[in-house]
Amino acid sequence: MGLPLEGIRVVEMGQLLAVPYLCKILADMGAEIFRFESCTRLDPHRTTVFYDNEADETFYNKAANFHDQNRNKLGFTLDLGTKGGQRMFRDLIRISDIFCENFTPRVMANFKMEYKDLRQIRPDIIMLSSTGYGYDGPWGNYGAVGPTVEASSGLMHVSGYPEGAPVLAEIPFTDFVGAEHGLFAVMAALHYRAQTGKGQFIDLSQQASQVAIAPEPVLDYLANGREALSGGSTDHPYMAPYGVFPCRTEPQTTGKGEVDRWIAIAVGTDAQWQSLLRVMGDEQAAADPTFADAVSRRRHRKELNQRLAEWTGRQEAFDLMKRLQAEGVPAGVAITNRDMLFNPHLQERGFFRVIRHPEGSGLPSVLPYPGTPWVLHGAPPLPAQPGAYLGEHNRRVIVDILGWPEGEMKSLEEEGAIGYAPVSFPRPKPVGLDVMLRQARIAGYDTDFKERVAREFEGKAQSK
Repeated sequence: MGLPLEGIRVVEMGQLLAVPYLCKILADMGAEIFRFESCTRLDPHRTTVFYDNEADETFYNKAANFHDQNRNKLGFTLDLGTKGGQRMFRDLIRISDIFCENFTPRVMANFKMEYKDLRQIRPDIIMLSSTGYGYDGPWGNYGAVGPTVEASSGLMHVSGYPEGAPVLAEIPFTDFVGAEHGLFAVMAALHYRAQTGKGQFIDLSQQASQVAIAPEPVLDYLANGREALSGGSTDHPYMAPYGVFPCRTEPQTTGKGEVDRWIAIAVGTDAQWQSLLRVMGDEQAAADPTFADAVSRRRHRKELNQRLAEWTGRQEAFDLMKRLQAEGVPAGVAITNRDMLFNPHLQERGFFRVIRHPEGSGLPSVLPYPGTPWVLHGAPPLPAQPGAYLGEHNRRVIVDILGWPEGEMKSLEEEGAIGYAPVSFPRPKPVGLDVMLRQARIAGYDTDFKERVAREFEGKAQSK
């Protein structure tokens, strides 16, 4: 048994997350991904989050976010503004099944890379275009990044604290939602093609993707005419107590800074309320008629939440989560990025993909990257190749796969169609960790993180 998508070829023209994340999952399932980028316009993920917080002359090959989103892909350079780049692109479409991109519609029109153009090259091609707002409508050609789509989809308005300003998530949430909806649509289009022999154009709106998975505010207005307040995430229409509560602050085990611990608790039934009281040992609250039923608890939720916060503030977060879960009370610690990496539950499920980087890469020999959330039982081991250096697979794609003569490589390079380093791109200057700590841009940092990562993951690496 092979991986589900072995034999499927995908051309990826993507930046940041919406399409790269989608194609990463396709690659994890065995698809062959041809990911191209231009030396004159670097993917922003090549310019941030460097190992050891240092950016040397080849920084563009050492960015952690880029390697995470682009593992298991054939990475090569291609400038569509050149004749050679246009020829390469058309030849790739001829041998591929899917083309995925996340640029505005006008970019595709300018390069003559719309679906109607691709069908002239391969009639059964599947094209996915992931844009902020879709191909038509008054906002069709608006540019979009994660924060703007979070705002225009209503997600920002219902985030944050009651009566406060809307709040952005730390991660571009809508990019991931759009990518996962795009993945579903691509798989459906492959099934459709297998049944009919016909291709498909998938016009994906990231705004619509977010509204589709969080329709409650729209439906509330539809049913009741109510306009939602900001801060919906800190309250609930019927659960009480409900929210995020402080726990004991912990010192960092190494390095600098402290960790503020928080725990989410959601009580939805009388049975869960009784279980919470048992863990708290709060006989006074148990006897108080103010909290006797769900309606009363909801009515007095501010007093109840404050009382609960005073108690949780004296507890250790992970121990409290275990005790509450043992009694049937939904509870979860707000874990940090360090917690996630060493989380025993994720470790036992083999969630992290541990990839070995080649010697001389300037990266550690092994690094763990977030994996796929599902397990394909009985399937072969998932691929584990690091993200490609800029232009790393130029020869493999042009000569070995497309079959162009060896001599074409030099002429393509002279034309500027391909390359191996960014053109006129300033070297980033990461801010020092102590400075970031003083500016409250990070909560703290560990000085022994290399040793901890190596100790935990060294024996789990797969070879390239």
